[in-house]
Amino acid sequence: MSDGYDVGYRRPPEHGRFKKGQSGNPAGRRTEQERFATVLREELANEIVMKVGDKKLKASVMRGLTKLLINMALAGDKKAIAELMRQINRYFPETHAAEDASLPPTEEDLQILENFVRRRLGRTGSGVED
Repeated sequence: MSDGYDVGYRRPPEHGRFKKGQSGNPAGRRTEQERFATVLREELANEIVMKVGDKKLKASVMRGLTKLLINMALAGDKKAIAELMRQINRYFPETHAAEDASLPPTEEDLQILENFVRRRLGRTGSGVED
């Protein structure tokens, strides 16, 4: 070039350079899409009006769905019962463990354990018996 500017590595030609005051990315950064979990959390927190008996109550969508699940289970819906039990075991695992641990083993429980031990010892051939 005649003006003393060599075009090459890290020296773009003048027509290819950014103009002063002009952004290299005029569209800007892409907007981030909303996450499903965020949208779901917001929707479950929204308030609705529920009719309970003769009363109208304001409650969150999550509370309404929970109440509906419980009512369906109480009405005898087997799928609702199974789902409710699954949720109870998931969120309150200590309730069943504490109740079962406090109960003494029944005669049937002891018989099952004894049969298991006999079968297990019979397979290993250890010969340990009462």
